[in-house]
Amino acid sequence: MNSRLSFCVLLLVFSFSLFLCKTTTNSDNTNSLPVIVPVGDILPSPGGEGELILNERGEEVPNSTAELPFFQKKSEMPNELFRVYLASDSYQVRQIRSTDKIQRKPDPGGDELAKEELKKFDLISFVDDGYVSIGLNTNTGKLEAIAFDRRVPRINDIAKIIQNDASRWNYEHLSKDGLPAVTKFLVTYQIRLFASKSRDEIKQMLQKKK
Repeated sequence: MNSRLSFCVLLLVFSFSLFLCKTTTNSDNTNSLPVIVPVGDILPSPGGEGELILNERGEEVPNSTAELPFFQKKSEMPNELFRVYLASDSYQVRQIRSTDKIQRKPDPGGDELAKEELKKFDLISFVDDGYVSIGLNTNTGKLEAIAFDRRVPRINDIAKIIQNDASRWNYEHLSKDGLPAVTKFLVTYQIRLFASKSRDEIKQMLQKKK
């Protein structure tokens, strides 16, 4: 009988302690501790000292060890302004130079479409990259010329996706007179494919195409 009573008392104390924990953490947000999200060790800006970095939403972000290695590395090309990581599950942009002169206008819908376009090529695990040279009209700031520079992706269909993606971008020009201060630059792409089919399935697909 005593043991049963002791168990009941213990259960009541435990329930009361849970109630206290719930009220102190949830009912009064001012007493709760802030959530700290690790960002990694801060690294120099890949575009050089004093250069800010903007993401695909136009938000300023730091360069750190938490970033993709593709975003972390120092830029060796003075005309490289943008870096894009494109996969079927991710579309990320980093502007690494000239954020005080030109900025990419956010386009979430277009970013999603680019991911969808790449999804059909998720057959094997594969990483590739390519450099796209952009030329803007000196008066309107609109796209005037686009071409691959130095490196073209090894899969032609992937190269087309990259070129189409870079073609749909719009820019905000931040000069006082409204004319573009930057009209020629590079966009570097890294493409990531995922293995979603077996070798036998891929062979069957190729045989059907033949």
